[in-house]
Amino acid sequence: MRIPRRLVPVALAGLLALAGCSGGSTTQAESGAPATPAPSATTATATETASPSPSPTPTPDPLMPALHSQTYEQAQAELVRQEISTALLKSAAQHKDVTLPPNHDGWYVCEASPRIGTKLTATTTVTVKLAKDFSDCTTSFNGYLHQKNDPAYTPPAPKPVPTTQAPAPAPAPEKAAPKPAPKPVGGSMITCPDGKQGYACTSNGHPVVDGQFCPKADRGRTLKATNGTTVTCSYDPSVRPYRWQ
Repeated sequence: MRIPRRLVPVALAGLLALAGCSGGSTTQAESGAPATPAPSATTATATETASPSPSPTPTPDPLMPALHSQTYEQAQAELVRQEISTALLKSAAQHKDVTLPPNHDGWYVCEASPRIGTKLTATTTVTVKLAKDFSDCTTSFNGYLHQKNDPAYTPPAPKPVPTTQAPAPAPAPEKAAPKPAPKPVGGSMITCPDGKQGYACTSNGHPVVDGQFCPKADRGRTLKATNGTTVTCSYDPSVRPYRWQ
């Protein structure tokens, strides 16, 4: 088929256009570029089911140990053994009138706080009160080791100083005037409780008879005997016991 000469330029332009379109549709395999692999289903599943790593278990707080009766040096060693920082340890004297020396490793723990078994955090202060001798832990005068240092203590009054001069002798007691002898009782015969006659009766109801025993209640009495004489119930060393004489 003969193409008219005037249509030749148009035909050439159409052919060039078709060639450009076919060149732009070149596949990735034809161009030589590496292929991007598709994501694996197994890899995606593994990424989705991966569990997080476990967090570390926190260490529990230590408990306050028993420090009573230990030396300060032993108390420090006990805290170290319990993994408690000695930087939290604070010491003080047990008594108000005692000064704690810089080196008190050999002093004894009288009191410790907080209480035994209390949890010790990183900021808890452990306080111990110390005494040089352990026996001093139980000695306290309102918080003082020595009673004379207690402001509330009143010392006893000083004893009077004895003088060299002998005291004046006490005056001799005045002698009492002798009592007058009692007058005899009875001027006439009477009947005593025992039914017998006499000038006077004894305390037990019998007539007073010269020379007879007299009861204890009549000692010192002076009465008239049946023979008419005046007799006294008295003690005669030659005759026992008391008699009317």
